[in-house]
Amino acid sequence: MADVAPYGSATPNLLSDGTPMITFFRKALSSWIALGILALVMVAFIITGVETPGAMGGGGTGGTVAKVGGEKVGANELLRRAQNQIEGLRREQPGYDAKAFVAQGGFESVVEGLVGGRALEAWGKQQGFAISKRLIDAQIAGMAPFRGVTGQFDENVMRNMLAQARISERDLRADIGGDLLRNQILTPTAAIAVLPTKVASPYAALMLEQRIGSVGIIPLAAFIDPRQPTDAEIATAYKANIAAYTRPEARVLRYALFGPEQIAAAATPTEADIATYYRENAANYAARENRSLSQLITPNEALARSIAAQAKSGTPLAAAATKAGLEAVTLTDQNRDDYAKSAGAAVADQAFAVAKGGVAGPIKGSFGWYVVKVDSVTGTPARSLAQVRPEIVALLSTQKSQEALAELAGRIEDAIADGSSFAEIATGNKLSVIETPPLLANGQPVSAPPGWQAPPELNALLKGGFDGDPSDRPTVETVIKDQRFALLSVARVIPPTPVPLTQVRPLVIRDIVTKRAAARAKAVGDKVTAAVNRGVPLAKAMAESGAKLPAPAPARARQLDIARAQQGGGQIPAPVRALFALQKGKARLIPSDKGEALFVTVLETVVPGDLASAPGLVSEMRTELERALTPELGEQFVRAAGNAATIKRYPETIAAVKRQISGQ
Repeated sequence: MADVAPYGSATPNLLSDGTPMITFFRKALSSWIALGILALVMVAFIITGVETPGAMGGGGTGGTVAKVGGEKVGANELLRRAQNQIEGLRREQPGYDAKAFVAQGGFESVVEGLVGGRALEAWGKQQGFAISKRLIDAQIAGMAPFRGVTGQFDENVMRNMLAQARISERDLRADIGGDLLRNQILTPTAAIAVLPTKVASPYAALMLEQRIGSVGIIPLAAFIDPRQPTDAEIATAYKANIAAYTRPEARVLRYALFGPEQIAAAATPTEADIATYYRENAANYAARENRSLSQLITPNEALARSIAAQAKSGTPLAAAATKAGLEAVTLTDQNRDDYAKSAGAAVADQAFAVAKGGVAGPIKGSFGWYVVKVDSVTGTPARSLAQVRPEIVALLSTQKSQEALAELAGRIEDAIADGSSFAEIATGNKLSVIETPPLLANGQPVSAPPGWQAPPELNALLKGGFDGDPSDRPTVETVIKDQRFALLSVARVIPPTPVPLTQVRPLVIRDIVTKRAAARAKAVGDKVTAAVNRGVPLAKAMAESGAKLPAPAPARARQLDIARAQQGGGQIPAPVRALFALQKGKARLIPSDKGEALFVTVLETVVPGDLASAPGLVSEMRTELERALTPELGEQFVRAAGNAATIKRYPETIAAVKRQISGQ
């Protein structure tokens, strides 16, 4: 087993499962109260397709779950926030459900977070904290879900999304204002977490601790049974593991693309448009003259006159300036207007009146007396309308295309908000409708007509198509930013369906053979592990296992090296990680990440870490630990605010919401 070599910058050490120790601390020391109420993510969940109150198990419960300082906390609000949390976890962990959320204590965390947040809000208002309407407006305007096809905030989009989520603008503003107020109160607590160096030193030493051992490899391939399973065994295994042979949910998507083709006529500029643009921007097409100049500025006229006389008689201006203790500067590609803004109109007039090689001055200008020599002259002739017409047509076409496309998208979004169906909108805007064959969430077709290939726009539509439902209103999805969009709806949902045994028979046989081999390998692995834990050397225990196994391999690592490797995207073998979960002289049976082998890891030696070998590590560990303490301080502050407020909970209503969440 190869050593894990040190590289990179210092990072936290790991627990036995590979979790960074600081991450573990943060999870252990924090809670939803301290972390969950500090972000506007909750509001983002509300407006991006999360089920609204009543969508999980019937209508809202109604009633009051708590009173904080005289203000009611409604059951529907608790239900909504719990659903938001579940949806957020589901996006990170597909398959996560409400029952798991309740079983893991998530519901209670939401209750405490909601009540604690309201208590903190009440305390802040008593102390004079306030959030302005302008600040809330800025937060709303910056929310990505409220942007229209132009990428800018669109009030119609906001109102449409809020209507779909059944959230009033007043509730949205209250959520945002509350989050901003709590942030305003709790942010300063992050600055007061200070940890002594003596506390950080032991953790830094653990990161440098080196563990040395051996790893015995037990490959499943060594235990393959050549006998083929019987038909009865195959049928039994198929039924027992039917979930593994079930095709996931599939969907038929219906969409209509719209882009430049739909607005081509409106995007074509007229002759009047072209002439008007040329007239209004005539300065851009007029004759232009640029000059490169050598310029000298003096504090008085007499000195300027003397230097100008020398320059006009043939002495280089730079030399004449140096002789007087001054320095000339070179200005390249100057036009009259820009030069006049810096030097003054009088200086520009004379500098652009003399020929190439001529000297102008002395002239009184913006910063003193000027002497200017013309080094070079370049001219650009005027361009007629006929010459610049293609350029203007291209520019106006792009501009009018964007405006027309934004107008079309606006009409479609307005129609959606007004309740028009997909078919009505497509017909009303003369859009061609495309319907896909049944697709999995990754875009793979379950069944498709011969020769069917996924169109290029499909990837942009999959997420929206699988987030929605046939009963939902159509949505507008971006296919190519600012260029092409799609009106999208879900035509049909095909539930998960078991694949017939005849089609998956080879897979079932493979799984049976693999399961048999895994059972035999585990029996041998348990035997070897038990022998090592009784004091038998690993090499001897494997040799006496009764199976032909490879010789053990050496393994060694420091926690610091593992953390650095993982930070850089490296994969640390499971048996190496196991070294940090063992006592000296003990062994553990570890499955491989891919299931193709088992490993017997033995820890043989522990070398203590030497802080002198890693200067600065203690300081870095201290910073990490201080970050871990910050959530705890925030939680304590919230609890203190809760103690200062009058809080009354209504257990029966809370229990009713919990039952609704869990589907009871």
